[in-house]
Amino acid sequence: MHRTKDEWMQAVRRDLPPEERFSERNRAITARYARWYLDHPAIFKWAGMAAFASRQVGVAIVSVEMLTSPERMGEQNPLVGLHRIASGLFMREDLDVIRSGNNSIFNDIAWAHEAYLGGGLQEIEEHAGGGEPTLLLEGFRFIDRGIRGLKSGGNDDESEKLIWHGNVLLLRHEQSVVLQPVFDRLSPGGRILASFGSELDFSGTFPADSRCSASFSAHSGYFETLSGLCSVADAAQRWAWVESRVVPAWMEADRRMMTDPSLKRELVSMAASEPGMLHRISGFTASLLF
Repeated sequence: MHRTKDEWMQAVRRDLPPEERFSERNRAITARYARWYLDHPAIFKWAGMAAFASRQVGVAIVSVEMLTSPERMGEQNPLVGLHRIASGLFMREDLDVIRSGNNSIFNDIAWAHEAYLGGGLQEIEEHAGGGEPTLLLEGFRFIDRGIRGLKSGGNDDESEKLIWHGNVLLLRHEQSVVLQPVFDRLSPGGRILASFGSELDFSGTFPADSRCSASFSAHSGYFETLSGLCSVADAAQRWAWVESRVVPAWMEADRRMMTDPSLKRELVSMAASEPGMLHRISGFTASLLF
């Protein structure tokens, strides 16, 4: 199926709630990533990772919504003063920047997944090249080579390595091209908040399995993170963490997919756009306030 890039983008955006419905839109984006991975776990490794990362952004979005609830009740409400203090502490504007990053990643990469499924590599080459090879285009080229290797009955291990390499190139594209401008907009305090908030748990268990989880602050050092010496907003420090901790943790979780029902339950829940615990608390809080 041949479409323009705009048509592919419209196809993936069609069912998304408006941007001003922050939490619902985040859950819809998370659901789309999770469904792509569940439907195509052998090839769409990036989408699986992105589902967990998007859900973590959703935690920040719900925090903002909980902080803004008292503000809607008028100046006389005793919760307003507490809200203003909390908003300052949690840097609401910085959290809005992080929310915008969630939309930016989806706008930049989601269309290519839909295009590859609908039209193959040719659609990516036509719309993502721009005259120069890009990480996005190269990523799908490696994925396509791996898929063709699997279909031809060749070396499965080699084909899987090609697919993983392609997905890591998509991740590199996301981190360097899309996310870095977002991190550059954060305040110094917002960078510390984002660094401590960079916690990914792919295990689906409680407590988290350390082999399937990655924490930026634990990796870089809590003092170093709190002092700002190490920051997830720093491109080199962030990629070192992603490469050494996030990717191996997700590869381990991906290997367990067929045998560990807890991980699959997490993804199925995300794919169904089910609200997490914080979403439910936020809804309960809103019902009490209004």
